[in-house]
Amino acid sequence: MKSVAGPEGRLKRALAVVPVDIYAIVLLGAIFWAACDPGTFLTSGNFMNIMEQCTILAVISIASLLPIITKGVDLSLGSIMSFAGVVAAYLVRNQEWGMAPACLAAVAAGAGVGMINGFIISRNNVAPFIITLGTMNIAKSLAMVVSNSRTISANTPSFRWLGGETVGGVPYSVALMLAVYLVFDALMRKRRLGGYIYAIGGNETAARLSGIDVRLVKFLTYTFGGVLAAVAGVMLASRLGSANPGYGDGFEFYGIASAVVGGASMAGGTGSVWRMFAGSFIISALRNGLNMAGLPVSLQMIVLGLIIVGIVTLDTMGGRGEK
Repeated sequence: MKSVAGPEGRLKRALAVVPVDIYAIVLLGAIFWAACDPGTFLTSGNFMNIMEQCTILAVISIASLLPIITKGVDLSLGSIMSFAGVVAAYLVRNQEWGMAPACLAAVAAGAGVGMINGFIISRNNVAPFIITLGTMNIAKSLAMVVSNSRTISANTPSFRWLGGETVGGVPYSVALMLAVYLVFDALMRKRRLGGYIYAIGGNETAARLSGIDVRLVKFLTYTFGGVLAAVAGVMLASRLGSANPGYGDGFEFYGIASAVVGGASMAGGTGSVWRMFAGSFIISALRNGLNMAGLPVSLQMIVLGLIIVGIVTLDTMGGRGEK
């Protein structure tokens, strides 16, 4: 086997040993420690702030990861978040529903959109981004209809507990996020369905010939995405004490970015649930640091895009995506 010498070879070996996520976290910490006011970025208070910001993105990132593993993509997740949040807030405020039934109804609404995605994608040879682009607009329109294109205030203690209360010093939202990760980590690593999802992303034809029900697996994949997006939407609405048709805008991009930064390949077949958390944390820390450094919002997306491209390039050099 031919050895690779020189700086590039040493870089590849280093990246193969230590995930690029670790380098990215250390680098971001150093950059924002220097760019932000002293004693603001690298503090325990700001770390907890980033963690709370990360919880919603971490949940939506799993929803992004599942279709990416199958060589698909779901662009409707942000709109499903908005729709679910609006449904929950509307039922709590206008129908006087309790927190639990309102949240269940919101999750059911998100699951319905996910099921539509899964049903159409699994039974038609149409690019998933086209289908989910259409359902993105449908979910956004439904959110506007339910809310009458206005912000719905649901600033009640019973609705705010998920987004604002703590248990043993740990926010409920963080506890819920960890529970979601434990469930989907077990699903992807220890259950047949997880193996089927990876198999379809690796080679769909071979998966079908081996007896895997590809249609059912894809249907469940996008349904799970709708459920997770709805959970994230309820978490966001609970944290803010209100819901708006635009609150979920952009989360589909950040979810995909977190998945890619966290090691998933757009070529399908790879991706780890727990590395999604690292990707989500990096994106959240990046957004937090850019805000604290005073960078205009108009430039933040440019910086974010450049950094994502750099991280993915380095990660690819470390061996990700090699078959």
